[in-house]
Amino acid sequence: MNRKGSRIFLTIRYLIGLFGLTLTRTSPKLTSYRIHSGKGRHDDSRPLPPGMAAVLDDRHPDLVALRGRYSQLASPFKAGSFWRRSRRLRDLNLAYFRGDNAYVWQLRQLGENARLKFFLFARYVSALDTHKLLERTGEDGAFGCWAFDFQTMPTASRDLLDSVNEMYFLDRHWGLLSKMDFTVVDIGAGYGRLAHRMVESVPDLKRYLCVDAIPESTFLSEQYLRYRKVDHKATVLRLDEVADRLPAERPDLAVNIHSFSEMPIAVIEAWIELLARSGVPTLMIVPNEGDQLLSLEDDYVRLDFGPVLERHGYVLAAREPTITDPDVRDLVGIGDWFMLYRRAAP
Repeated sequence: MNRKGSRIFLTIRYLIGLFGLTLTRTSPKLTSYRIHSGKGRHDDSRPLPPGMAAVLDDRHPDLVALRGRYSQLASPFKAGSFWRRSRRLRDLNLAYFRGDNAYVWQLRQLGENARLKFFLFARYVSALDTHKLLERTGEDGAFGCWAFDFQTMPTASRDLLDSVNEMYFLDRHWGLLSKMDFTVVDIGAGYGRLAHRMVESVPDLKRYLCVDAIPESTFLSEQYLRYRKVDHKATVLRLDEVADRLPAERPDLAVNIHSFSEMPIAVIEAWIELLARSGVPTLMIVPNEGDQLLSLEDDYVRLDFGPVLERHGYVLAAREPTITDPDVRDLVGIGDWFMLYRRAAP
C-alpha cells in the first residue's frame, strides 16, 4: 500500500474507532479488511475490590471537580477532539477500567483465537524475562482485566505483557534495570498501567510522574495507584501543575505510549517544548501506526510530527518492533514499534 493509501486507511480506522470498533488488515499483502465488534468489553467474573464500586462512579465528587477544573483551563496541553468528544464515555466503563476499552485494546486488536495469541505473546515475553519481572508484578485480573491462565507461565494480560516488554526495551537501550535514583514522566499515562508495573519491578526508581489531559484518567490513576500501594513513588500530576512541576523535577526519562498519535500537532509541540525546557534527555514513543509519527488533527488529518522532535533536539537513537520475532509478530498481529530519542546537547 502506498503512503496515500496508508493514510486513508489510518483515517478510516480512527473514524470507525469512534464507535468502539476496530479496522485491521487481514494480511499485509491484502487490501481487504475485517471489522471486529469488540465483544466482551470486560471480564466481570471477578468482583470489584471492596468499596471500589462506590469510588468508581461517574458522579464521584472528585471526578466531577476534576472535569470542572480541566474544562476551565486555557492549557496548551489539553486533549484534541478525539478524546474530548463522547467517544471515551462510550468506550470506557469506569468501574471496569482495565477491560477492553480506550486505554488498552486487550481483545479487539487480537480478534479470533485470543487465548492462543496471548500464549504466543506470553512465551515471547517470558523468553526475555531474565530478571523475573513477570513474577515481581503479577496479574490478578482486577477491574475487569481480561487475563489468561497457562500451566507453564504466569497469568498473562495485555497490561502485564505490554508493560514488561516496554521495560525490557528500556533496559536494552537505556539501562533501565541498572539505573539508580531516576525519575520518569509518563505523558498520557491513562490509568497508570506502566507506573504500577515499574514501581513494583524497578526498586531503584525514585519517582514516576503520571500526567494525562483527560480528567477521567487523572481520577482513575489516582485511585488505581493508591489501590496498588505504589503511590509512595508514583505521583499523579494535575494538568495545571505540569508546566511548573516538570522543570523542577527534571525527569530523566519521558514515555509516551499511544498518546501523541491521538493529539493535534500543536499539543504535541507544547509537550515536546516542555520536555526540552525541563531538560529531559531521553524520550520513548510508541506510535499508534507502526513507526509513523503521525498526529491526529481535529479534522482527522494526520501530520508528521517528526520535525517537532528534531526542532527541539530529540534525535532517534533506537527503534525496533515491539515484537522482534517476525513469526510471533505476524501470528499475534501486533505491529507496534518502540522508538527511543535522545536530546542532543544544546
